[in-house]
Amino acid sequence: MKRKQFMIIGLGQFGKSLVSTLHNSNVDLLVIDRDITKLEEIGDKASQAVCADASKQEVLEQFDIESFDGAIITIGHDMEFSVKTVMHLNEMGMPFIMAKATSDFEGRILTKVGADKIIFPDREVGIRLGKKIVSGNYYDALDISETYSITDIVLPNKWVNKSIIELNLRKSYGINVVGIRRQEDVIINPTPDFVFLDEDVLIALGSNKDIDNVRKINGN
Repeated sequence: MKRKQFMIIGLGQFGKSLVSTLHNSNVDLLVIDRDITKLEEIGDKASQAVCADASKQEVLEQFDIESFDGAIITIGHDMEFSVKTVMHLNEMGMPFIMAKATSDFEGRILTKVGADKIIFPDREVGIRLGKKIVSGNYYDALDISETYSITDIVLPNKWVNKSIIELNLRKSYGINVVGIRRQEDVIINPTPDFVFLDEDVLIALGSNKDIDNVRKINGN
């Protein structure tokens, strides 16, 4: 059977997790990122690693785009980059394009310029986690990657009576709160205006380093 060929563009936490998952599968990976350090971190997990700006058409023209089964753009914080990359790949005949988005609005834009499927990693992880919690199968949901986890965090004292948006958790602390344990209840995908109460336990998604830093706020 012919090995599948995919192009992975971007090596944030999500991109690196994707490369690690596909490594040793029946897939040849071409990985492109502008940061040589990130490319070095994945070692030999990709068939080919290229340090370049994939939003530039002349970079993509180096490759036989139509020979790939698809491309996955995993950058979620640079909308201009994602739009240009999707648009170029679509015009050059990439058979299938998947792109990461952080909001429905971004998803609609990426779809209009040629993305076949939009992924919302934080949202989808939250949904999967919710299903695991409901079924009582917690620990299977915690193993995201070597450096990325979903775990319980005791609410820091200074966060009591403050909302998610007020604390700006994603930008200030690098974590996404996908659920709250409040006494006997579990609240999944809390809204930005959700206010924390004393003794709440966070179900948080983030890098192990960021999670440890939050735990240190209370000296945990």
